[in-house]
Amino acid sequence: MTDENRAAYRKRRMAEMLAEAEAGVARSRAAKQRAAEIGPVIESRRGGWFRNVLGLLIILAVSFVLLATSMTVARFTGADFADARRTGEAKIVSCERRGPVSLKGFGYYKACSVSISWSGRARVTIDKPGFFTDEKPGDTFTIGENTGSRGRIGYSRAELPSRGWVTFIAAVIGFLGVVPILLLLAMLRDGLRGLFRRRRE
Repeated sequence: MTDENRAAYRKRRMAEMLAEAEAGVARSRAAKQRAAEIGPVIESRRGGWFRNVLGLLIILAVSFVLLATSMTVARFTGADFADARRTGEAKIVSCERRGPVSLKGFGYYKACSVSISWSGRARVTIDKPGFFTDEKPGDTFTIGENTGSRGRIGYSRAELPSRGWVTFIAAVIGFLGVVPILLLLAMLRDGLRGLFRRRRE
């Protein structure tokens, strides 16, 4: 091999090595660019999921607070004692203190088991917040049995009168508590529709 051939070979080899190096640099840049494009998408999806969960929790919390407030306001009214279909003498057997936060509202209240004498003797547990105040086992009081909607049985006493305006306020607050749940259901419905639509496409 002559010197000229050797020089030509070296030049050709150097050109090939430079081309390979440039190709490697180009591939590295392309990979970094793809990673930069994919990264924000993944972060955006993660951020969107977190915001959705946070929004869901906030809606549920607001709904619970409003519904519990409605139940708390409703403690200051009861069934109308004058509308009782029968009355009898009730004797408190035992009481249990419940609260402070429950599905029946905020604050502590008493749930008492009472023995009632009318046509026969019956023992029932009344857990309506506000129905009992400072009663204790052995105390007696006059109780009325009321029929509610759909044949439900309720109880009344003269010390807890029916207050229509309190019932109205409690109903309004309760309705406001249901609204966030309805909005949540609508959001879930739209989300499921969008998911099914994307799968079809």
